[in-house]
Amino acid sequence: MKIIILGFNSFVGSAISNYFNSVNGVELIYVGRKESRLHKVVKFKVVNDLALLDNDVSSLIDGLDLDGDSILINCISMGDVDRCEIDKKDCDIQNYHFVKILYKHLKNNNFKKLIHFSTNAVYDGDNAPYREDSNCSPVNFYGCIKLKSDEFLLSKKDKKVMILRPITMYGRAPSDGRENPVSMIIKKLKAGKKIKLVNDVLVNILYVGDLVRAIEKLITVDFTGLINISGDKVYSRYDLGLEVAKLIGAKKDLIESVSSTEFTTVANRPLDTSFDNTLMKEIGINTRTLEQTISGLL
Repeated sequence: MKIIILGFNSFVGSAISNYFNSVNGVELIYVGRKESRLHKVVKFKVVNDLALLDNDVSSLIDGLDLDGDSILINCISMGDVDRCEIDKKDCDIQNYHFVKILYKHLKNNNFKKLIHFSTNAVYDGDNAPYREDSNCSPVNFYGCIKLKSDEFLLSKKDKKVMILRPITMYGRAPSDGRENPVSMIIKKLKAGKKIKLVNDVLVNILYVGDLVRAIEKLITVDFTGLINISGDKVYSRYDLGLEVAKLIGAKKDLIESVSSTEFTTVANRPLDTSFDNTLMKEIGINTRTLEQTISGLL
């Protein structure tokens, strides 16, 4: 099996690489903007000119030597919600047009699967828990564009396409990458710094390693279409902070409970996007608790 990671140095891309690097019979191909001391990299960057992007994607696909065992995992995304609200053109190109052009140049090639990631930002936060067939009504531009990509791919009714919709993820942050909610809380608590955490934003967080294990399972069962992936326990950021503090032996009085209105953001945020993860469990995908994963983050 050949797994091609588009955006290999992203948070999810790094987790995919770390996991499948130790799986026998898997060849990993790394596609991204940066060089790596550890891997040979196929250099690729999403440019803002659509004509050039089309040509670049065509060249990329031609050079990948695809076959019937090739799985492409698209981790390329502009995920900063506020930045997407400010730079709508860039968000549209990276999160929609790139996906559309990628599929255009893939569809007539021999490959096994295209795996694309959606987001819980497609939901409005008013009707949790959300299932795969729940109504999507994004409250920010990022969610709107990601939903447009989902709808484009689903409209093709292509059995080679798999869309995973993960909820807010956590794990060890890459050395040059953004912090995630758990890694940020650990970092601040270990430094003895006070932290304000909101009490009204709810998700059933997902360990990034469990997302990767879900990918392996879904490849095995040859899943097609859309699936929501999440953990089981729903946390507010404040409750999450208290749980982390307990697990790492930090002082809980460093954490202050506040409303999300305390923070100024460019883009609107949905308050409760927790998932009903019945479908993933029916397929045999189970996720670990924060208590089971926290040791790997310290």
